[in-house]
Order: sequence, then C-alpha cells, then structure tokens
Amino acid sequence: MARKNEAHDLVMESLTQALLQLMETKPLAQINVSELCTRAGVGRVSFYRNFDSMEQILVLYLRKATDEWWVEFSQKPEDEFYATFWPELLEEYRKNEQLIKLLYENNASHLIRDHIFGCCLDDATDDETDAYLRAALAGAIYGMVDEWIRRGMKEMPKILRLKDIVRLMP
Repeated sequence: MARKNEAHDLVMESLTQALLQLMETKPLAQINVSELCTRAGVGRVSFYRNFDSMEQILVLYLRKATDEWWVEFSQKPEDEFYATFWPELLEEYRKNEQLIKLLYENNASHLIRDHIFGCCLDDATDDETDAYLRAALAGAIYGMVDEWIRRGMKEMPKILRLKDIVRLMP
C-alpha cells in the first residue's frame, strides 16, 4: 500500500510541477491535457484518475500549501490567533508568490477564492447560521487577500485584525 501511495504522490507532484512550468511559458487556457502529461511524464489516464481539470491541480496545490500551516496555527491561544492571523496567512501566500502571480496573469484568481472558500466552508454542517457565517468569513478573507495581492503583496496595515472583521458579524 505504501508503494501505491508513493506512486500516487509522485504522479500528483509531477503533474503539478509540469503545469506550473507550462504556465511560465504560455497561458493556462492554451495548455492541453496531452501537453501537460507529456511534460509530467505520465499518461493521460493518470491525469483523469486524479483530476477533473487543470484548475483542480492548482486548487489542490494551494490547499496542500496551507493545510500544514493551518493545523499548527489553529492551535494557538485565542489572543495570539487573532493578533497574528493576517501576517501569518499572508506569509503562507507569499511563499507561493510564483503561483499567485501566475494565477493573476492567467485570469485565474478565482482559484484563490475557491481555495479560501473550500477551507472555510464545512459541507457537513446542517446549521444554517453557521453556514452563512462561514461564507461571510470566507468572503472577508478572500477580499482582504485579493486586495493585498493586487497591491503588490506588500505589508498589511497593522490595525487590520481578523477579530475586527469577526466583530462585525452578529
């Protein structure tokens, strides 16, 4: 079983890196699955077994990039969590600056939105209020991240804290 997981991880990594390399030379919309698979050194079946689209590769890449950070960050005491949320979240995005720039250059910034909403929303919740609050939080986070990226990924104003945004919600 471990070998199968290793092979799967290698295919995933190969497709991801090949897509990023191709996006450096041409627009995402002009990259086809055959070209991607050839660059990655994998068969088309491997692509279709793992992904529905090339955009899904990018969303999963973003998710993987932030999941490890979130597991550790979410364990912080509440005051520290709220005080350091923006700088630490933005630093995680900054670590993937190449990808972020490629997404914006390819009119694919919606993938960052999809990533943030995917992280914030819980499909299993039956509680309507919770679902709406999570959607509002995801929208606020995406709006702030998007503005920060469009302004050149510079420092965020120190006075903006997640707690200030959350306080706006009932």
